[in-house]
Amino acid sequence: MDQFLLVFIIILLYVLLLFIIRHMGIGRKSICKNCNNCCPDCGSALDRVRRIAKDKVLHHITFSIFDNKRYICNECGWEGLRWEEGYNPGKDSTQS
Repeated sequence: MDQFLLVFIIILLYVLLLFIIRHMGIGRKSICKNCNNCCPDCGSALDRVRRIAKDKVLHHITFSIFDNKRYICNECGWEGLRWEEGYNPGKDSTQS
């Protein structure tokens, strides 16, 4: 098999996998009755913390498909990345 074709197929499958993960909502912010960004373990509110270097690398590796931000839970100590749906002007109901 041609090496270029193999690399192209691998990159295409990788991008397809990223869009499947986004469509399934894996790692998306979860909303509960207390707040708009809940901890996946205990359900309490998450606090935003500064991103680390590997988060910035991950942002570039995923082609900026996810707008990941780092959060920490003060209740259970969970720390990780969460992303939210970005603003889409095409879905804005106030425009006519």
